[in-house]
Formats: sequence, structure tokens, C-alpha cells
Amino acid sequence: MALRTLSLAAALLLGAAAVPATAEGRGLEKWGQGGLWDIYVEPGEGNGCYATRLFLSGTVMRIAVRSDGGLHFAIARGSWQFAEVGKTYLMKFVFGNGRTYEEELEAVAVGSVTVLVMPRMSAAFLSDFREKTSLLVYHRGSLVAPVVLLDTYDAVTQLRTCNASVAGMPDPSDPSFR
Repeated sequence: MALRTLSLAAALLLGAAAVPATAEGRGLEKWGQGGLWDIYVEPGEGNGCYATRLFLSGTVMRIAVRSDGGLHFAIARGSWQFAEVGKTYLMKFVFGNGRTYEEELEAVAVGSVTVLVMPRMSAAFLSDFREKTSLLVYHRGSLVAPVVLLDTYDAVTQLRTCNASVAGMPDPSDPSFR
């Protein structure tokens, strides 16, 4: 189980686009940290930034800045048997303040791992994500991911700082960069 969790974490942390290095030999670049979250710049994706964290429960989360400035959210756990690539799942998120969100997430392959992706966090979801200390994730009434959300405010703040710091830098995947 520990090896499966580490493999899951590596796949989600690195992301499918980051596995091969860019043509110039640049791969994934660690930018810094936001509390317990690692912040990366992903060359080849418009130099976008993302933050990742592996939780003690075995759950891995990734948040990333979208090209329009919004945030996208991904979550995975090695023990999930229900997720099939290409399908969407109605997931229930319950934050420590009792606020509940039902969101549709799409299952996508990241390497050999199936990850659930929410392409856009609503402003309310993001606010609770940044400010609350716990999150319970349910699928069909069953708890599938209990997590303690430490340092999410710092993570989102540093993620946006990272994105601002690399904005306008040449994207090595852009043919005009060569």
C-alpha cells in the first residue's frame, strides 16, 4: 500500500505533461513551498504553477492556476476502486464549518493513476478550501477521503505569487521560443 501511495503521489505531483522533459531539457521545476504544499512551475503548460500535497490519509491533491486566473483542483487516492477514466462522478465535499458542495469531477489518467479533476473551483469552494481546517470527501454516501487542510491559505497565496512571477516568461514548448 505504501508503494502504491508513493506511486500515486509521484504521478499526481509530476503530472502527465511533466514526465517527458521539454525539448530544451527543462523538466519540472520546484518553485517553493506554501506551508506543507510544494509549488512547481510546469514548463510546456504556459509556465503555469501548481501546488501539491500528499496527506497522511493517502490522499493527494493538486491545485493549479488556470490561464484565466481561476483555480483547478485534482484529487486522488490509491485505494479508490470506483473511478474509471472518462467518467464523471458527483462528489460531496464537506468542510469543517459544515458547508457542503456537490461537484462533478471527471476521472482522467495521469500516468497509470486515475485522478478526479474539477476544472474550476467556485469562489465559495475556494474560500472554504483556503480557510477551513478539515475536509471530508464522499462518493455515493461513503467517505472516500478525510483530510486535514493545513496551510491551504498559504498554498493558494504562494501559488498565485508563483504564477505572477513566471507570467510573461518564455514558454519553452512554444515554437517561437526556439
